[in-house]
Amino acid sequence: MKRTNSNKHLLIVLFLILSLVFTACSSAKDDSYDKAATTTVTTETSSPSSAKSDAATAKEPATTTTAPAASVPESVPDAVKESKTDMAALAGESSMLYEASFSMKDGGVTDGLYDTTAPIDDGYIEGDDVIIIEPTARPQVKAGILTAGEWNDNRNFDFIKNLLNDGQNYNYKDFFTKWDIAPFNRLAIEITDTNGNFVQGANITVYDSNGTSVWKGVSDYEGMLYAYYSLLDTAVMPAKVTAEYNGVSVDYDVASDDLKDSSIISLCIDAQPKSKTLDLMFTIDTTGSMGDEIFYLQEELQDVIKRVENDTANIPVRLSVNFYRDQGDDYVVRPYEFSTNINEQLAYLNKEFASGGGDFEEAVEQALANSVNEHAWDDDSIKLLFLVLDAPPHNTKENRQTLIDTISKASEMGIRIIPVASSGIDKDTEFLLRAFAMTTGGTYTFLTDDSGVGESHLEPTVGEYEVEQLNDLLVRLIEKYIG
Repeated sequence: MKRTNSNKHLLIVLFLILSLVFTACSSAKDDSYDKAATTTVTTETSSPSSAKSDAATAKEPATTTTAPAASVPESVPDAVKESKTDMAALAGESSMLYEASFSMKDGGVTDGLYDTTAPIDDGYIEGDDVIIIEPTARPQVKAGILTAGEWNDNRNFDFIKNLLNDGQNYNYKDFFTKWDIAPFNRLAIEITDTNGNFVQGANITVYDSNGTSVWKGVSDYEGMLYAYYSLLDTAVMPAKVTAEYNGVSVDYDVASDDLKDSSIISLCIDAQPKSKTLDLMFTIDTTGSMGDEIFYLQEELQDVIKRVENDTANIPVRLSVNFYRDQGDDYVVRPYEFSTNINEQLAYLNKEFASGGGDFEEAVEQALANSVNEHAWDDDSIKLLFLVLDAPPHNTKENRQTLIDTISKASEMGIRIIPVASSGIDKDTEFLLRAFAMTTGGTYTFLTDDSGVGESHLEPTVGEYEVEQLNDLLVRLIEKYIG
């Protein structure tokens, strides 16, 4: 018995010694890891993909109708068509390394590095959920690198209707209804003057049989308004349309017509045209997941703004740049009021960097509500809101209602929402953004993989489209909407 007790005591002592040694080694390892995480790295290291890519992959349907292979036009420079390594060389590889902090929510490390010169999905050298990406040196990039496509569901309404009515491959209606949005029925209303010219800026209201307003909007550069009268209630039926422009109004009895979705109601207003002004807004997601493209986007947008300013010298232009992240970050929304001081707004744009976030969803609904409701939009201006993002809002009942209220108000004010979908979005987000564009008379734009920049870009469920340089595409759209 005595020998047995001695053995037990010896085992206890050995266990305590081993525990102390293990603790000391773990502490030393943690210290060395922290130091390594803040040391400049000159070699490329593979690592897991970011959270946004995982989320995008998980939410895509098993079978989808995808577009035919898009062609890259000759206007896209050869450098854009080369590999990611060549793109890094073009941008200045020595400037492409950023220090970053990582989330501790799941036991992650506190520091890490993000390397934008690494192959797609290999940017994270150390750590997991990215929370902060702070540049040690701004990359030497130039405009004309990012590539993009455009798809306008209002101009291709038969395509979206066929897609929604398909049901064989996937129930695409679910992508809309999960946001409590039903952009399935509409009136297409065209306003012209007595000379047959399109009337831009006419205020249009659609009423039901009870005389209740069910949709309000403003005619665009082609005199068109697409009124989604049953956006919230598919049982609603339109009865009357009223259009007003420059003090002159006309009515149309919808109930007396057997209208189809493809039918166009044509109204003529005898009024003199107003002078044109442009309110141009960019609302940009600056969370950490945007780190793979943020500096490229800043350069592209700066080029777009300067070109529009030069091309529209005879039209007054006001610019507003706004940024958003998520709850718990340094800021949720960072807005800047409209200003004719373009250089001041460009300075706000250029000083931002990707940081914050931590989960897939961001404060999109707050940013959009602020952009629409908290800025002094000119009543008679052409209003364009470019929403640049790579993630959806948090899908809660409150947020869904905020989104519905916001896009309805945007339509009433004539604010065209034009999403710019970046790397990492999923199908849920794609269709939500397309709903933003459809209901406000905007159009859907999306970055493509052709540039070789950033993580993988989701192929949208659309028809055939042309790949363009992003800056050229946005300039083209702005000048088209000006009319």
